[in-house]
Amino acid sequence: MNNQHPIIPGPRPGQFHLPDNDIIVYLNPMERTLYQLFINHPEGIRADALSLHWQELYRLYAHESVFDDKQLMLNKIENLCSKSKIVFYSNISRIKHKFISTLGTRKAKNLIIIRHPDGRYRIGH
Repeated sequence: MNNQHPIIPGPRPGQFHLPDNDIIVYLNPMERTLYQLFINHPEGIRADALSLHWQELYRLYAHESVFDDKQLMLNKIENLCSKSKIVFYSNISRIKHKFISTLGTRKAKNLIIIRHPDGRYRIGH
């Protein structure tokens, strides 16, 4: 898969626009933050190495969030990067569901975040 994804941030917060299909996928701020992280890292990221991207996640979330409360934003990123990975996995699952619900399984398969055989999560097959 090439490093260019046919998806760009939409005109409003929470949106990703797929120009090839003229479709918008709506993601909440944390989902959008996580998806943007994977767009920025086409090489993929291991779930247990997510905390190595803490600063980038915080910067992305601060841009996407509707909150002005710095401590709340810090807590959200801490939860995403926690050792249990519950928040990480649930966000990956919700992103996948939203893309599949909007585009269908076939069209979404190259746009969802999946775990690859090397253990890294990345967008597409």
